[in-house]
Amino acid sequence: MKKKMIIMILSLLLSVASINLLGIRNSATATVSAATSGIQPYSNRTGYKYTYQDGKLWKRLWSYTYNRWEEPHWTPA
Repeated sequence: MKKKMIIMILSLLLSVASINLLGIRNSATATVSAATSGIQPYSNRTGYKYTYQDGKLWKRLWSYTYNRWEEPHWTPA
């Protein structure tokens, strides 16, 4: 009787410990995947965009990384 009780207590403790380990493993995986969800480039890739207005060539700096203008106004080229 005592032997059955010890075996039952040990099996209960082992099952609870394995459930705790699964919970810890899942939360660590979620944290890592959330931290690496986006890829950030190391440098900003830029280049000039050109246009003709009133027969004159104008240029403006464009950021290919962030898809936005880096210079506030068009300047003559």
